[in-house]
Amino acid sequence: MNTQQRLRAIVGALALIGIFFQATSVLVKEGSAVLITRFGRPIRTATEPGLHWKFPWPIDEASLIDMRRRVYETGLTEMLTRDKKNIIARTFVVWKVGNPVIFTQAIGAQNGVAGAEAKLDGLLTNAAIGTLGAHDLSALVSTNPSDLQVDQIESELLDTTAPMALKNYGVTIEQIRLERLALPKENVVAVFEQMRAERRQFAAKYEAEGEEAASKIRSEAELEAAKIRAQGAEEVARIKGESAAHVAKVYADAHRTDPELYRFTRSLDSLSKLVTGRSTLILRTDSEPFSLLQGKGQK
Repeated sequence: MNTQQRLRAIVGALALIGIFFQATSVLVKEGSAVLITRFGRPIRTATEPGLHWKFPWPIDEASLIDMRRRVYETGLTEMLTRDKKNIIARTFVVWKVGNPVIFTQAIGAQNGVAGAEAKLDGLLTNAAIGTLGAHDLSALVSTNPSDLQVDQIESELLDTTAPMALKNYGVTIEQIRLERLALPKENVVAVFEQMRAERRQFAAKYEAEGEEAASKIRSEAELEAAKIRAQGAEEVARIKGESAAHVAKVYADAHRTDPELYRFTRSLDSLSKLVTGRSTLILRTDSEPFSLLQGKGQK
């Protein structure tokens, strides 16, 4: 065998080895998985990144499956709440392939993401209709924070759809959120009137509480004022008593010291009280206390 023949043999062997390698090896990338089927029946799933092996076609066949997370938004769907209010809702879901075997059998590798999201759309719509139908509108839209139950509703949606999606479609649902809520035009007026009624209830409650507090403050103020007036009256009576006692003592001391002077000053006091600028009296001048005008009161 000459050199040219030997070179042809080497190239041919390498080509056969390359063809065999390509037919029996599978490269799994990060975020992907490969489902290996043997005569159309799934036998194993390669999920670890790297090089994996299989029998060549037509014995084994490899299907590449994208395992990355995806976000899907459902369409706007009109539904009825428990209190018979129409709402329009849209949800979004975070999902990924959880079981490649079931995913391929239920949806098909050729349909992929589009097929999975079509299945999820119907599943989520039915779940939303059932779940929101078990709650009043106030659980979604309310001015009272204690009435809102959005987190609970989203949790119920996840609990309802996740097991079914994994079992039937091989899809793992990680998160469901209510993305948008709207109202049909005919319900907007009723909803706003309900919100106004709730605001009026709050206003009436706050006004009643304020009036109660104001009444309490007024009662306490009146009680304190009455107490102060009573203390003041008591103090005035005490001062008047002390003054009257002091005056009586002064009069008594004056009477003891000079009875004639005391009688004279008392007569003057009486005269000043009886005769004013607009008084007209006709009395005897020799009687008390007018005798003072003639100097008789000094005898």
